[in-house]
Amino acid sequence: MTFVTGAPDAMWVAELDRAKGELDEQGYCVIADVLSPGEVATLKERLVAQADGERAAGVAFHDGGATRPNQRVWMLVNKGKVFRDLMLHPIIDALMGHLLGPDYLLSSLTANIAHKGGEPMVLHTDQGYVGMWTPVPLVANIAWMLDDFTDANGGTRLVPKSHLNSGTTQRSSSFVAAGAANQPTQAETIAATGKAGSILCFDGRVWHGTGANTTDKPRHALLSYHCRPFVRTQENFSLGLLPELVTSERPEFLKRLGFTPWAGLGRIENPRPAVPLNVRRDIVPALDASGQRAGV
Repeated sequence: MTFVTGAPDAMWVAELDRAKGELDEQGYCVIADVLSPGEVATLKERLVAQADGERAAGVAFHDGGATRPNQRVWMLVNKGKVFRDLMLHPIIDALMGHLLGPDYLLSSLTANIAHKGGEPMVLHTDQGYVGMWTPVPLVANIAWMLDDFTDANGGTRLVPKSHLNSGTTQRSSSFVAAGAANQPTQAETIAATGKAGSILCFDGRVWHGTGANTTDKPRHALLSYHCRPFVRTQENFSLGLLPELVTSERPEFLKRLGFTPWAGLGRIENPRPAVPLNVRRDIVPALDASGQRAGV
């Protein structure tokens, strides 16, 4: 049921209605066949090459426990047009528009390659840094499955309906310690499973964590993390986006990275520019009274 441009057909409308209902009630949904086999293969080929290259260059990031078997690949917006194209997939608008409103931002685009020997990730919420439960999500995630997600290979584990529990002690990986009062336990989790080409979308208030891969094959996934337009993004696109992409990328893509002001936030000069900001064009330096640049 892959669709890339234009309006979704009746089958997709029904599937999206189901998914939105599950997001509201359960806090997560799995949608099959969002990516075609060809799209999965193209994305996975680019990801594997990038991961191999980062190991060869000595800049790879590993985690997953004491032996650090898993590899993370960060800032994928810089690492292939195929990743940037994916972030304009209409299913993101459908799901993130439902959860976060029409002006949502991309907070980060990363990958997790889970290998055998990794430990289950401590349970957390993706907006734990807020420090309190909120009646609506401030962030949300989509895991793009480039391999099948199974219980055995470390597919994401989550606690259904935990987004509605206002009494939990919020935690992120940087703040409240695991095991504090009023936190779910691993026994309450389920494995979110699906075939390659599926997506797992979940509310940022849902308690979850990467599972342990006990198989001999790595599990590849892309993780697109999204936020409301007033939330600080996880990846700093203003500093980190390659300069050539700032000047050449599509306006709709740059908007999702926060290059368009929202409600007066994120502006340089004009709070309502007609197009996404370009740092070379929009910065006004010190000027003298004649309008020439001043040496101050």
